[in-house]
Amino acid sequence: MAIDLQKLTLRRLLDTQSNDLYSKLLNQYFSGINSVLFDKIKSFYKANTRLPSTDEILALRKDTGLQEYIENQICAEDNENDQIQDEFLVAQLQDFYIRDETINFMDKFVDQLEDLEKVEIVDKFQNHLLHLNQAIPHDDELYDVAELEFFPSEDDFKIYPSGLSNEFDAINGGFATQELVLLGGRRGSGKSIISLNLALNRFLQGNTVAFFTIEMRYKEVYDRVLSIISGVPFLDIFRNQLNDKQKIQMAKAKFENFYKPSNKIDEMLKELEYTKDFKNFEKRIKIERPDLKDHRLFMIDDESLTLNRIDHYCNMFSSKYPDYNMAVVDYINIVKHDDQKDWKTQITIADNLKSLSRKYDLTMISPYQIDATGEARFAKGILDSADRSFNFFPPAEGEDRELESKVSIHTTKMRNGKHMSFDVLMDWSCVKINPNTSSVINEKPHNAVKFGSDKQEGSQDLWIY
Repeated sequence: MAIDLQKLTLRRLLDTQSNDLYSKLLNQYFSGINSVLFDKIKSFYKANTRLPSTDEILALRKDTGLQEYIENQICAEDNENDQIQDEFLVAQLQDFYIRDETINFMDKFVDQLEDLEKVEIVDKFQNHLLHLNQAIPHDDELYDVAELEFFPSEDDFKIYPSGLSNEFDAINGGFATQELVLLGGRRGSGKSIISLNLALNRFLQGNTVAFFTIEMRYKEVYDRVLSIISGVPFLDIFRNQLNDKQKIQMAKAKFENFYKPSNKIDEMLKELEYTKDFKNFEKRIKIERPDLKDHRLFMIDDESLTLNRIDHYCNMFSSKYPDYNMAVVDYINIVKHDDQKDWKTQITIADNLKSLSRKYDLTMISPYQIDATGEARFAKGILDSADRSFNFFPPAEGEDRELESKVSIHTTKMRNGKHMSFDVLMDWSCVKINPNTSSVINEKPHNAVKFGSDKQEGSQDLWIY
């Protein structure tokens, strides 16, 4: 059965008496008898300076038809749904209103079009937009300083451990929502691996995260996730060279991190350890479908990823998962856009990622390419939109030609934070960062902070290998 959002909103308003929800609603969002009921609620509010409960609105008994409608329609069980957030209800009511108004406007406009001159055409569109703007509250844009709370609350600023370094978090607090965090590195410096570690760390804290991969296939990302959570070497997973012990180790890790504990899972693992029948195990998972955890880690594999597609998925996840608070776009320089290698386009993409972080209350993370000096390739201006940015320098190679585990990280932009350089240890075999083993090098800005070169935007970078 389709949900009637108007009825659901009115029921929510009477049940919760939420002033915040009420402040975002207008008569225009309701039609027919729903509009009459909203008028009654407004009248009660004006007379009593508070919202009525369902019992109070029924006790008015001034309209028998309206009273029956409230009892039989508004109070129906279909209009109880705690999974739908207030913000979603308001947004949907606004969307429906704008669509209906625009359809009506266009119907009349097309009928009159032949008789209109160019100035009249423009005026009619401008008047229509003005009419729509008047019906969309802008409370989230306008703040009276005198009326704001005296002291900050927990809801004012949501900040989470970065998953990068405990030393960094101790000084700068981690990463907040509505921030754009850019991770600079040269080819092969581990930008994608570090980004994935940050995404997985946020997920393991109990949050829903989206990882947008453009160059790497979802299978490569998934294999890295399995390696990080299980400790099984990535190359063994990627090359499908796993022994039975490793497979069982991976199954236990995936159950532990992505599924709710249950007797069913314990039984399946016990049987798997005994039979080693991995094909039958996979079939049983698909048939019995153990319960997943409420928060999710999503991968979006799209080699033609655009800003519109990122917006679409963020909207979908935020509507369904209230704990959706991080998106990783791997990586900013290859998001599809007209003239995407042009420096102006790169700045536009960064601006839009920042806007999406605010629109959906997310920490938005994206790697970007740097040149040999540590400055951004293609467009230094992409850092203008960033709240925090870092440069990653690949570890040196020892005499045995194996990569050392230490990765040096330097802050290159810190809005509301303190510059610092620090090392983190990376277990390259299972591509995992250990944020507990970081150490501060110094607390001076890296040279890239000063944008040391005088190259013009769009000039070719010198690459040194």
